Amino acid sequence: MKCQDFREVIDSYLSDELLTETNHDVLRHLEVCADCRRAIQIRRSLLAQIRFAVKNSPQFQIREEFSGNLRARLKQSAIPKNVFWTSGNSWLAVAAMLILTVGLSIWFVSNQTVPSAEITQKTENSQPVFLEDTALGDHQNCAVKYNLAEEPVKIDLASAKYANLRQAILLPLQNAADRYEFLESHTCKYDGHLFTHIVFRHQGKTLSVLLTDLQNYQSLKDEEIVKLAASGYQLARFDAKNQAFFVVSDLPQTENLATAEILMNSVRQHFTKPDKAKLAVLAKF
Repeated sequence: MKCQDFREVIDSYLSDELLTETNHDVLRHLEVCADCRRAIQIRRSLLAQIRFAVKNSPQFQIREEFSGNLRARLKQSAIPKNVFWTSGNSWLAVAAMLILTVGLSIWFVSNQTVPSAEITQKTENSQPVFLEDTALGDHQNCAVKYNLAEEPVKIDLASAKYANLRQAILLPLQNAADRYEFLESHTCKYDGHLFTHIVFRHQGKTLSVLLTDLQNYQSLKDEEIVKLAASGYQLARFDAKNQAFFVVSDLPQTENLATAEILMNSVRQHFTKPDKAKLAVLAKF
């Protein structure tokens, strides 16, 4: 695919209207063409601004008067409570009870089943893959193909605690023997999780370094790296200071794991080094 071909299908690509084969051609072209990556980023930003403007435009807001009338009409049209229990409609009562019983049974069974993201696939360390699946989804829907509900925000604007984090990740990768090309950094949200996201190009592939709070998820042991393969992608995870770090790519597992190993010590030192401001205060006492 040439740049001109890409420009002709860019809107269809962003709208998920391309055939699978054409979609793959676009992704391969984006991997090697920086100009088209910039063009699609500009188009994504423009579309996001348009969506935001339309969504928040006063003329598209539901009037309180309309919603109040709608609620009143729905309430009036509701079936009377005693309709099933009259002698002439006893069979309706039986049918309703059967439907209710079946419905509750289905609900109970479905709620007793562990979500698919948390079952069967486990790493060699028997860690659940739910958080890993979310990281994979963020890589696919942010770094590979933009499909997020909210526009990403620059790291420095999102949180002061991540102001120097980018350097802790950039430096060891830039000093590595293999070449890592920095593409962008931001914070983004996928499936309810807020990620600090740094994107690289390595060996012609897109690679994401993702960071998110562990929240209530179980942390890994010190110096432990978990490996997971899913849907043609490789994931490696390690934890530091109640934060989960992910390296996600479609590189071979050895290369993806090597990136995580390069980063782990630098990132751990970043989170464990003394806070200079606090030390300055303590020195006064």
